[in-house]
Amino acid sequence: MNSGQKLTALDEAQAIPAGSPYTITVTNSGQFVDDWGVRYSATGLPLTKVTSAPLQGQYSVRSGVYTFAAADASAAVLISYRYSSATGVQLNIRQQLMGFAPTFQILLNELYAGKQANLLLYSCVAEKLSWATKNEDFLVPEFDFEAFSNAGGQVMDLYLAE
Repeated sequence: MNSGQKLTALDEAQAIPAGSPYTITVTNSGQFVDDWGVRYSATGLPLTKVTSAPLQGQYSVRSGVYTFAAADASAAVLISYRYSSATGVQLNIRQQLMGFAPTFQILLNELYAGKQANLLLYSCVAEKLSWATKNEDFLVPEFDFEAFSNAGGQVMDLYLAE
């Protein structure tokens, strides 16, 4: 177990400046870890991440500084990213490398009583995705998956406030 954790800033509300430079420095830029996407506030539509020179509907990011196109000036956006914190604990679980399958990474985030808990699963394989629909009832999505180790032997990181 290690001290410190990685927290998630989920949908941090920002506005792209009206004039150049069209950059936003996120609140926790000094502890920035990685980007988890940008969406337009008004529509919820995601912007596309590029390495440099973004056009309208695109952005680039480096060390917590997000750069946008002039065509997106004054647009309200929601930025999601992870950042490190010296508080809390981190538990890393490892496993021997297993066989090959198409995988994806999941970041699960929960906020309770003003404290964040984050679980990063490095390598997952989906088993089932269904949308149970009932007449005049709620849509209940069901998503089953399994978590495995990645090439570095990492299974998950658990970040807790206490």
